[in-house]
Amino acid sequence: MPAHVDEITLVGATETATANARIKGEHTSKTTCLPVLAFDTVVGLGNRVFGKPKDRAQAMAMFKALCGRTHEVVTAVYLNVNGKIIEKNEKTLVTFSAFDNNLVYNYVDSGEPFDKAGGYNIDDDAIKPLIVGVNGDYFNVVGLPVRLTEKLLEENLIYGEDGYSA
Repeated sequence: MPAHVDEITLVGATETATANARIKGEHTSKTTCLPVLAFDTVVGLGNRVFGKPKDRAQAMAMFKALCGRTHEVVTAVYLNVNGKIIEKNEKTLVTFSAFDNNLVYNYVDSGEPFDKAGGYNIDDDAIKPLIVGVNGDYFNVVGLPVRLTEKLLEENLIYGEDGYSA
């Protein structure tokens, strides 16, 4: 279930994703005694952080900045199990080809970028021609670092600290 909270932007993708995952996790933890798993994904290029574009102009500016370069996608994972907080993150490098007017304009005009970090979903067929390289966990770019999440759940829910189920 989505946590409806105000996200923040800090200096750096890792710092921003970690803070937002924490905000979401803490908010949700107040409403349940069950384990809470929260995520936040952002795109970083140098010190710039790209969250979800608010409008067409911002989406276009993001693509102009990202095209022809390698950027990082950071997903922070927050896990609260019985008050024990675990925070980890996964980084993946993604390289875009040069800016393609028709491709980018059509993608932005489709409305797809507006609920996605960095303005794109790596699984969208319309954007795939821009992607020339992925170095790291592909599923992290989708928004869920599967291997990291499985490891955290296994270590903290399935086996627990004492080697038995939590």
